[in-house]
Amino acid sequence: MNALRSLLETAVGLVVLLGLARWALAFFGKKSTVYLPTPARQLALLTWPLLTVGTALAAAGPGLLAPTAVERGLAWALLLAVLALAAPALLLHLRYYTLNAATTLIFDPTGGHLQVALDDILAYDPARQGWPGPAPVEWSRCRWPGVFWRRYEYLRLPLPQGDILLTSLVLSDMQPLVRYLRHFGVVVQERRRIWAWT
Repeated sequence: MNALRSLLETAVGLVVLLGLARWALAFFGKKSTVYLPTPARQLALLTWPLLTVGTALAAAGPGLLAPTAVERGLAWALLLAVLALAAPALLLHLRYYTLNAATTLIFDPTGGHLQVALDDILAYDPARQGWPGPAPVEWSRCRWPGVFWRRYEYLRLPLPQGDILLTSLVLSDMQPLVRYLRHFGVVVQERRRIWAWT
């Protein structure tokens, strides 16, 4: 249990340090136009699920080996309840990571620049390939985002060479990109799903 507690304290310390570093760097840096699934972004999305799992393990851990069956049952019930709350976010995160681990989005709406690269190879550039179509762009969002602690959503760009999926692991807020596409006449259909699984 001491190892689990020190791991939890380290995770909280890293989150605080990353938050402070990001806040301090915002004063000196310019707004980025290159988006990719960085470790800091993944940690931000996984903070609450991992903290709840760690807290549940710390709270229920001693009771899992309790001498009486009632205490063991209560400890297992607590652990399973917390894992059931954290599991959807962890599964969505893993799915989004497998989809966008090699995705780089270059997006600057003020400069009129949009490109998507997969494995460092340019996969989509509307200046050369035109806007997505004829099928509408699908913007899928979770119906109950509070269940997942963070916003999990994705944008499906239908292209002749195949669909490109951009998840919230790459771009934390899809609304600027949706507004940008709609400005150029691209049809974007918003879909609310129980959870935004692709």
